[in-house]
Amino acid sequence: MKSLLTPLLFLAFALLAASATYAETANTTVQIRTGQDQGLAQAQSKQITLNYASAVRTEQVLKDAQLQIAKHSLLTTPVYWLQAAIFTQPLEQEKSTLLALIAKKQSEFDQDDERYTALAALHQFISNSHFAKREPLELDYDQTRITSSANPLLSGELTLQLPARSEQVWVLGAVTEAGTVKWQQRLPTAKYLDQAKAISAAENDAAVVIQPDGKIQTHPIAYWNERHHDIAPGAIIYLPFTGGWLAPLDNLGFDASGFNEINQAVVSLLRERVL
Repeated sequence: MKSLLTPLLFLAFALLAASATYAETANTTVQIRTGQDQGLAQAQSKQITLNYASAVRTEQVLKDAQLQIAKHSLLTTPVYWLQAAIFTQPLEQEKSTLLALIAKKQSEFDQDDERYTALAALHQFISNSHFAKREPLELDYDQTRITSSANPLLSGELTLQLPARSEQVWVLGAVTEAGTVKWQQRLPTAKYLDQAKAISAAENDAAVVIQPDGKIQTHPIAYWNERHHDIAPGAIIYLPFTGGWLAPLDNLGFDASGFNEINQAVVSLLRERVL
């Protein structure tokens, strides 16, 4: 038994040592982005880059990032940790696919059609935004110092988003006035939508809210089912498109107008948006 366990233990330790060596020698580049959204224009973000010769703990990156933010006066207010995030590879293909879907659907309508206008605003927003894979890690500097699961090793090409707190909420989708609305404490989702003015081909039962931390929620908005859900500053409210009362139905009785694919792709991509 001893002669069998010895080589197995040696192999296990060798594998652990090899993986540790790989993790410790992997180069790490972290691009820090700060700033806030500026209407339908390109999101304005100040940037600075940290370079490490090896993999690095999240705590160290957050510490170094905050020192650089203070040194270069990148923020005039504290970091809005609810919207802090780490992103990896860009999602350019997903973005291009969604833009093509929107453009194709837009071509089905006349330019004076409210659906054309709403889709055009959505197309502009997606086109002007940057998207990358968001890591499932809730960033909090204090937590990284006391909880090992909140302090993983980081390596590779990364984007660290440490923004200022926004005082706005985005409203997008099947509305006539897509853009930002001033955030108000405990204001219902339906009230934000009232300000953006839903079109007739809009979902009237529920809206999708992408909170600043990337969580996706469905908020009932009709008078018969409305329940209060808090919306955090910097959230995105997306009102889905429908085909309206005259929309064709598939064999299961669901909307077959072609908007479902767009709705799903938009929501999926919005949670990966980089400021």
